[in-house]
Amino acid sequence: MLFLHGGGDAPQARRDTFGRFVEAATIDESCRVALVVAENTEAQARASFEEYRAIFAALPLAPSDIHPVLISAEQPLARAHLERIQPTGVFVCGGNTPLYQQALCRDTAWLAYLQMAKIPYGGTSTGAAIAARTAIVGGWQATRAGTTRAILFQGASEGLDPLTVRDGLGLVPFAVEIHASQMGTLTRLLHAVELGFVPEGWAIDENTLLQIDAATINIYGQGHAYRVWRSQDQSVRVTVHTAGQLPNDAQVDSS
Repeated sequence: MLFLHGGGDAPQARRDTFGRFVEAATIDESCRVALVVAENTEAQARASFEEYRAIFAALPLAPSDIHPVLISAEQPLARAHLERIQPTGVFVCGGNTPLYQQALCRDTAWLAYLQMAKIPYGGTSTGAAIAARTAIVGGWQATRAGTTRAILFQGASEGLDPLTVRDGLGLVPFAVEIHASQMGTLTRLLHAVELGFVPEGWAIDENTLLQIDAATINIYGQGHAYRVWRSQDQSVRVTVHTAGQLPNDAQVDSS
């Protein structure tokens, strides 16, 4: 089971978003969350971990149930990290998307632990974006017919100029954009599909969650999720979804 959160942290939305991951990660009244943080320095990683631990502690989870996994591009996530903790769920935090992609997606052998233990994956912001088979990691410009134009405000670029996609975790076949309405990243997803960088995708608002169980998608929280895909006539289409069961045509095709 997958829990893809669009970012943000409105306290009144926690139980309906982060809380659903915690519920799925609770087995026989026991919950051990591996909270994965990627930063350039250990001090930055510790500070980021404390911010996210506060969210889970408010659900509430005891401090002993929340375990830090601090990684970097030079020290990527490995199966051994998870075997030491033996978590009932793995949750990947937010931050710089290119850095997280390097630290978690270049060697995905650790995913075998999730499959073996049959535990849920959750991610917020960047942690949701890299769950894709082909992940959109940043960029604020796109080029057509030799002309480069802005497609997004530069503050949402993740430090990259061109619209950039890289290999993700492959947990879902579609691309994932986050902070959709708040940072306007829906437009980046539109361009990624139109240019053929990704076949389809979902853009998720802050304080909003996609819960994926087998081939079924449900949406929870306070915002919207936008499905973007190319139709048979090759035009790019968008549908807007709010909380509740999504239409059958939005089910996950894992092929």
